[in-house]
Parts: sequence; C-alpha cells; structure tokens
Amino acid sequence: MRQLYLFALFLVLYEFTVYSANDMIMPGMIQVVNDFKVGQNYVALSLSFYILGNCALLLFTGCLAERYGKRKIMLIGNLLFLLFTVVIVFSQTINQFMLWRFLEGGGLAIIAIGYALLHENFNDRQAVKLISLMANVTLLAPLAGPAIGSVIVSYLSWHYVFIILAIIGTINLIGLYKYTPSSAKSLARIDIKQTLKQYGQIVRSEKFLLGILCVVFATLPIMFWISQAPNIILYKLQQSYTHYVIYQIMSISGLIIASILMQFIAGKYRIYSLIKTGSLLMLFGLLMSAISSNYIAVVVVGLLIYSLGIGIANGCIMRLLMSSKTFPLSMLAAMLGFIQSLLLVVGITVTNKICSHFDFTTLSFTLCALVCGGIAYLMIRNYLATYRERDWE
Repeated sequence: MRQLYLFALFLVLYEFTVYSANDMIMPGMIQVVNDFKVGQNYVALSLSFYILGNCALLLFTGCLAERYGKRKIMLIGNLLFLLFTVVIVFSQTINQFMLWRFLEGGGLAIIAIGYALLHENFNDRQAVKLISLMANVTLLAPLAGPAIGSVIVSYLSWHYVFIILAIIGTINLIGLYKYTPSSAKSLARIDIKQTLKQYGQIVRSEKFLLGILCVVFATLPIMFWISQAPNIILYKLQQSYTHYVIYQIMSISGLIIASILMQFIAGKYRIYSLIKTGSLLMLFGLLMSAISSNYIAVVVVGLLIYSLGIGIANGCIMRLLMSSKTFPLSMLAAMLGFIQSLLLVVGITVTNKICSHFDFTTLSFTLCALVCGGIAYLMIRNYLATYRERDWE
C-alpha cells in the first residue's frame, strides 16, 4: 500500500507539472507573442494546441497500455514530455513554438493511464478521497503556475519556464520509474478493428457520454479563465503581474477548500448529495460573476465559489464514470480524456473568437462561462437521476 501512495504522489506531481507547462507560460505568452510579432489570439491558441496534443495520443495510449502494460506506457510518455519541453526553448518562430507545444501536450495523455491504475487498486471511499485530493491539487497549477511564471518572465525570459519544467519533469520520471506498479498486459497483438469496436461501444453508452458532458461543461469556465485571464487582466485592464497572480490565486482557491473538505465528507454523505451541492455552488458563482462583470474583484470571488463547487462535484462524477465493469479501465479513461480534450479545445476556441471580437471584455468572458455552467447544471441533474440511491462501495 505504501508503494501505491508513493505512486499517487509522483503521479500528482507529474500531473501538476504538465498542467503547469501551460499555467506557468500563460503570463509569459504576452512576451512570446511580442517576441514573435504575432497577435493576441495566439495566447489562447497555445492552450488549444497543448490540449490537442493530448487529444491526438489519448486513444492510442488506451490500447497500448492494455497491450504492453500501463507502467511502460507511462514512463515513455513522461520521457517524451521531457524531450519536447526542452525543444520548445529553441523555437525560432511562432509556428515552431506551436508545433512543439502540440507535441509536448501529448504528455497529458498518460495521466489517464495513471488514474486507471488508481481505480484498479482502491475502493470507492479511498478512490474518491485520493482522486479528489489529486485532482484539486493538480488544479492548483493555475494558482502556483502563474505566480512562478510571472516571477520568471519579470526577471528572465519565457525560455526559463520550460527549463524549470524540464528539471521537475526529470524528478517525476525517476519517481514514477521507482513506484509505478505493474499491471496485467495482453500477449496478443493489437487488433485495430477490435479496438475501434470497443471504443465504439463506449461512445454508444448514453450514460457514459452524459457523464463526460457533465464534466466538460463544468470544467469549461475554468479553462476559459485560464486562457483569457492574461488578455483580460494584463492586456485589456492593463494591470500588473502582481494583480494577475492575486486574481488567479483567489479565483481557484475554492479547489483548495474542496480538496480538504472532501477528506472529511467523502463516505459520510451520499455521492448524489455531494454532486448536487457542488453543482449549485458552481452555478451560483458563475451567475455572480456575470452580474458583476464590471467589477473584476467580484468576478474573481464568483469564480472562487464556482471552483469550490466543481472541486466537490467533479471527483464524485469521475468515480461514477470510472465504475463501469463492462470496459477495460485504460480504454475507458482514454476515451473519457479524448472526448473531454476535444470538447475543451472547441470550447476554448469558440470563446477566444467571441472574446477577441469584443476586445477581451470581462462581460464577454463571464457570459460564455455562465452559459456553459448553466448547461452543466442541467446535464448534471439529468445524470444524477439514475444515481439517486447509489451508495459508497
């Protein structure tokens, strides 16, 4: 059991690192677009390319993990993330930068394999507590990442963001090499036709798709904020890096509260009740931000309440999604991540177009976030209808 918890520790450190690969560079993206003499739209595009890299590899990691074992695929993925993180430093054009960002984003794909390993080795209570803590700790990347990135780009260049990430990634690789547990693997060759058939069966599960859509629409507002915060705070409002960091810390600090809270309430209250409460908090926070869009400080407080809500609800929804006994967990996790990443990119791209059209006003962002939050709330209510009596296992 000690090895499993150490594996979870290095997995969450790795997850924190790959998310920080985006969050640390976001305050530096103003510097990047100025260096390469391109428009502000590339700020959000860098996030889209990063997520697309994850999307491109996810479906392959599922079947490869089943064939060769989850441990081997995780270590290879970590190594490739390190390689492209270093290569970004030598970018000479914005096109090179975006290409390496796309390839670096592939490092996100192996996180799904790590979570599949955790679900295989823990029961409901252990999994929800651990995964809630891990998911929310890794979402602290938007807190620590911008702060660290702002300090780096204030005194050095954006290149040093990736140098530091490469150092942390090396530590991750050593830890995962030592503590990642082995898992069953198939001796048969990968049957592409059979693999596609299994993915097709997963996609045709209406309950599974609805659960993914709940997670996606609940997560979209926080992704909108991460992608648009540099444009809103640094470009539109002309505020300092200090303000940017403070607003980021405030807006996502609800995740810290949620991760601590879940350690005490998981198992004591029904999963249904936790998700319902979380979704209500999420909707209230986004509504508060939209109504007060002229006051950035109030917008940020609304985002704090929203982040508390998703911090409570998301871990429970993910557990319900990953409780299927019908499909291999690696493939289930890969399909979940693939659909989630693809829809996040679409959402970020559409929001970037809308915010760009309105010159990155706070109102344009908060309305986009509220629409997605409202859709998420309605979908979660529908999804929960079949889990009203679901007890902890």
